[in-house]
Amino acid sequence: MGLVSIVSAIVISAALAGCESEESFYPKEQEFLRGSPAMRRDAIDGCYRESNRWSADHKVFWAKKMNVSPRSNVARIYCTRFINGIANGRLSYEDIVTHSPQDTRVMQGR
Repeated sequence: MGLVSIVSAIVISAALAGCESEESFYPKEQEFLRGSPAMRRDAIDGCYRESNRWSADHKVFWAKKMNVSPRSNVARIYCTRFINGIANGRLSYEDIVTHSPQDTRVMQGR
């Protein structure tokens, strides 16, 4: 699941929860991930199921971007870094949608 797909999932959750904007709903989702290890595991697993369907070329692209071997479990590393970045507050909503330098640092494990 790409960054935009994760944000889309948050948007869908926001729509189901009522008339909240994506940006205002993000801190609530972030707090759920921060406070519940089970929810964090579920988010990582859901992301992994989607990301594991990436083409070989897409996995190679992300392996390069994250500075990992293409032979590693690229989808799992991507999802773990992304979800943990949200949960621990290192990735803001703006970082995700603008692909900020902070987004790059988190995805590279720095």
